[in-house]
Amino acid sequence: MITQWRHRVTAPRFTPLLGIFIGAVGGGVYWLAAQLWPTSIAVILSMLAAALLSAAAADTRAPSLGTLGFVFALLVKYNALMALSAANLPYHLPANLALGLIMIAGQASSRALLISVPAPPARPASKPASLADIGIALAIGFAPAALIGLPGLVGLAGAILARIVFVAYLRRRRPAFSAADLDATQQLTEVCFYLGTLATWAYI
Repeated sequence: MITQWRHRVTAPRFTPLLGIFIGAVGGGVYWLAAQLWPTSIAVILSMLAAALLSAAAADTRAPSLGTLGFVFALLVKYNALMALSAANLPYHLPANLALGLIMIAGQASSRALLISVPAPPARPASKPASLADIGIALAIGFAPAALIGLPGLVGLAGAILARIVFVAYLRRRRPAFSAADLDATQQLTEVCFYLGTLATWAYI
């Protein structure tokens, strides 16, 4: 059914309609994203939405989609961190250290959430993380976000939500996670932490 739909919408006579649909989705994503984040991030997210739809319509395979996601993750991360470089924390820090703390929180929380993903150990001789290991990792990883205040906690909530949704999506596709899946989980949760933090800062 999906294959038949793809062939119909990519038929020469309907190609402009596909362009209208993709353009409308990209424009809608831009409008929604611009309510929370700077224009540069809204444009990148709209480009990502349009690129994913174009790839789906063309039946692009997973490796190219993985590369596409990695490139857009770096673009979003760069622009989010540039915007966060002007953020002020609830307490005084020397110049340029606030962004460093935000980066520490993003990296720590995303890697703590990665520990909670049920996956084979990194090395054959090592054991999977126990519940105690996961609890300690989460406590350590979440602590820097709490130091940032409300924006950090909202960013943390965004990272947790991204982890839950993305891992559920991966489980529907295949039972076992690959190293690429784990890397994508870390990248996504880190980016979502920055986006949640930045969105909150715009309203406080």
